[in-house]
Amino acid sequence: MSDKEVDTIVTMVKAMFDSDVAEIFRYMYELDEEVVDEEIAKVLNMKLNDVRRALYRLSEQGLVSYRRIRDRTTGWYTYYWKVNKAQIPLIVKQRKKVTISKLKERLKFEEENEFYICLNCGSRYLFDEALENEFKCYRCGSSLVYYDNGAIVEALRKKIKALEEKLKKEEESKK
Repeated sequence: MSDKEVDTIVTMVKAMFDSDVAEIFRYMYELDEEVVDEEIAKVLNMKLNDVRRALYRLSEQGLVSYRRIRDRTTGWYTYYWKVNKAQIPLIVKQRKKVTISKLKERLKFEEENEFYICLNCGSRYLFDEALENEFKCYRCGSSLVYYDNGAIVEALRKKIKALEEKLKKEEESKK
């Protein structure tokens, strides 16, 4: 994979979790071999429990996997972790589909509702909420004005179209 593709995957991991988890994922991806959690904690200067928690979260999403070996003398298990590089394209594809679905839900919400906004504090209200409070802001008491959400609707449509086209191209290129 190119550096840009790795950056895209790491950005996705960061969006799913947080920057520490993304940092662990990047380290493991670039290492490209099995690694124990203690080494990750040492190299990245993180707490071992935080690393373990992050690894389990990544594992739940199928991004990493592990094998465990039991020490015969102590009875303790050692976990060897690795990135599931073969699974990543499928996971990315699934995340894109989830994102498209959520964007479509948001688009429907924006298209089906009328909004009012407080010019003082920027709070946005549905028509029913504004009517219920006599077109006064709940937070600061200022008057509410009609809010044209056409720009939001258009931005959502463009984003959905772009993601759908990108997904379609990726599917066609794999045929």
